[in-house]
Amino acid sequence: MLLLLLLLGPCSGLGALVSQHPRRAIPISGASVTIQCRTVDLQALTMFWYRQFPKQGLILMATSNMGSPVTYEQGFTEAKFPIIHPNLTFSTLTVTSAHPADSSFYLCGASDTA
Repeated sequence: MLLLLLLLGPCSGLGALVSQHPRRAIPISGASVTIQCRTVDLQALTMFWYRQFPKQGLILMATSNMGSPVTYEQGFTEAKFPIIHPNLTFSTLTVTSAHPADSSFYLCGASDTA
């Protein structure tokens, strides 16, 4: 069984450029997928991870403040969606044991304030 994870490519907002890699992933059911998020011209103290189902709004999954534990929103766990934010320009989100219910757009955002 396959599923499709659509990931946002380079985008800008408020003058900051954020890029994600890979742009699209189609893992085998049960496999894990890691999404990388990089800021180009911003020192990101805070990274936000969102998911969006077709024809629905963005859902905040988690917030990562540099040097602090990740804060997960209700319905999202570190076990299923581990996030790493090792420096001010890079973060990763992993979707572990991906299944069809995980098919979604996954997006990152960044802020230079906590």
